[in-house]
Amino acid sequence: MNWTIDGVTIPTYEDNLKNIAIEIENDSIASVSKKSISAVKLSIDNGVAVPGLINGHDHLIGNYYPKIGNGPYPNWLPWDNDLKSSPVYRERQLIENRDLYLSAAYRHLISGVTTVSDHIPPFVAEPFYDLLPMKAIRRYALSHSLSSFALNWGDPTSEYKRAAENDIPFVTHLSEGFDNESRAELDLLDRKGALGPNSVLVHGIAFSENDMDRIKAADASVVWCGDSNMFMYNRTMNVGMLLDKEINACIGTDSPASGGLNLLYEMKFDRTLYRKLTGKILEDHKIVEMVTANPAKAFKLHKNGSIKVGNLADITIFRYNGNNPWQSVVDAEFEDVLLVIIDGLPAYGKAEYSPIFDELGVDYQRVIIKGEERVVIGDLIGLMKRISRAVGFKKDLPYLPVEFDF
Repeated sequence: MNWTIDGVTIPTYEDNLKNIAIEIENDSIASVSKKSISAVKLSIDNGVAVPGLINGHDHLIGNYYPKIGNGPYPNWLPWDNDLKSSPVYRERQLIENRDLYLSAAYRHLISGVTTVSDHIPPFVAEPFYDLLPMKAIRRYALSHSLSSFALNWGDPTSEYKRAAENDIPFVTHLSEGFDNESRAELDLLDRKGALGPNSVLVHGIAFSENDMDRIKAADASVVWCGDSNMFMYNRTMNVGMLLDKEINACIGTDSPASGGLNLLYEMKFDRTLYRKLTGKILEDHKIVEMVTANPAKAFKLHKNGSIKVGNLADITIFRYNGNNPWQSVVDAEFEDVLLVIIDGLPAYGKAEYSPIFDELGVDYQRVIIKGEERVVIGDLIGLMKRISRAVGFKKDLPYLPVEFDF
């Protein structure tokens, strides 16, 4: 079925495209023009339409709150030991893995994210991906990391070879810390033949300038998890150098056990952190690139990352705040996410848009989020009740501020 989103602004690097109609046919963008031709139409006059946000790094099964840790740590292992011995972790273990995945997915969806890179072996995640209200990347190769205490998730050499042969990303934590092993990981990755255009390197706290030059030469990508890095290690990668060298850079949240509540929070946190670290301004359009076009390149999502004919209709529409459309995205809070479209169909949005859900035959639930009525696919209220029953009390999650009775 064809339908059109009408009247939105699409930010560009020169003159913004205003009063635009985006026609959707099945799961793809059929046209981007000044004229709406579909009979089924949704008009959003104060909206900024951008490609669906892509979270470059998260651990969906680790989704819970509050943060855990007493850093700074030299690397991830002592943090993981503190995590596993904490009361919050024991509480999280009472919840079914299905519901941890679902709560993570809704956390992303209501913040405008349509796709996430879930860093976990496929045999763990695959049983849950079809249940999610948004998308996790399903075609990837991975290794946990390259330290001597890395989890046995995959051999870097064979996994990178598989990634290169199948045009998929090879994802690994790298240089997550500042001890000697962390500093040596990029060199080890290269010697194992796993540094190349399919490599997606997460964290990079210990990257030297020479490391970054090698990453740039290899056309590899890097994911910056600023809030998680500062919480766990009280330092982060030299992101000023990373961007100066024009390395393909993405933003990730890691998980709410160590990082930002959601990608909306993370974008603002990283903008502030960048200025604190470099004394320079990280432009809003660069930040939006780091959650749209850049991760689309990194994760080989060739039909994502831009609003153009033929691409997937994964689109997030934010409220235009009257400044500029890029800033409207980066400054956005929960209430500014107007509509999320995934594979051509609405998945979450303002309650006043429920008629388009009805016309397109999309089942939804009415919920109250931050005091405002919204519509969302699936059963978010039932999920919150199951989580609360599992832990034995009403569990309020700040990244899922939905009203429910318990």
